[in-house]
Amino acid sequence: MGYLKTLLSKDVIVTPFRVNKQFSHSGTPVDYNDNGVFVLTGSNDTYITGEGTGSAALVYNSIKQLYYSNYQLPNNGNPSLVATASFNPDGTITGPRYTPNYINNIQSLDEKRYFPTESGFGISVLSIPSKQFGESIKPSSFTIENVGVISHKDDGQGNLIDQVSEEIDGNIIYEAGLVIFTGAEGVGLDPDNTFFSFPNPKWESTVTIYETQYKCTIRANEFNYSLNPSLLSSSIRGQNKILESGSAQYADFVTGSDFSPYVTTVGLYDDDQNLLAVAKLAQPLATSQTTDTTILINIDR
Repeated sequence: MGYLKTLLSKDVIVTPFRVNKQFSHSGTPVDYNDNGVFVLTGSNDTYITGEGTGSAALVYNSIKQLYYSNYQLPNNGNPSLVATASFNPDGTITGPRYTPNYINNIQSLDEKRYFPTESGFGISVLSIPSKQFGESIKPSSFTIENVGVISHKDDGQGNLIDQVSEEIDGNIIYEAGLVIFTGAEGVGLDPDNTFFSFPNPKWESTVTIYETQYKCTIRANEFNYSLNPSLLSSSIRGQNKILESGSAQYADFVTGSDFSPYVTTVGLYDDDQNLLAVAKLAQPLATSQTTDTTILINIDR
């Protein structure tokens, strides 16, 4: 059909860009856990059958395995060497030492991870639902405010920094929406104080939006047949005959060689000619008889 033109792959450009939204909650987990944000307590104790997923021992061991197994002391927060093995002629296998081979979601070269290992000592974990952190927590955006003063802040490298002592008190796992409080350089919370409440937390979520740009180019010799029914002669105007009418049935002022139609709307169709999107121009655009005219259409998704 004369009003359709096929777009080529070179006419379509997809550009990703990230957007952020700030979230904050006032009070303690008792006040804001209805929003899906809650705090779990982990403790270096023996798991008791039947305690469930909220067991302090289970929380402690899960966090340790997922995020700290390669950062155990005395490595001082540096990833330990991956275990290697030597196969000896006598059939035995030896290696330098055993290291759990977990990824641990390493986030930066400057990230330090310390974890309490003393019996009975524990951690606190702030869990943020995906609807409130999107693809990840934005680095450097997480803060904890205590009595109107920021007590802890994310340094952008995955470390939770005490703003008074400047020590590392835990880590932010950006892509998991977790903030783990381990105490100053992994000292942990002692058995009599196994809860850190994360008062008044604030952070920004990150979501990637894809902007698709369609480049619609009208050549000088294209689209010189207008679809505006007001151009038809008065005898057939209003009868929906714009595609069937010949030039003799157009008004006299549009039949001359100097006439150029104006573009007001661009439609995007699929291969089956189903209309998928409609773009409206801010003002009518005259097509040129001597140069190409390009219209850029941007769609975010």
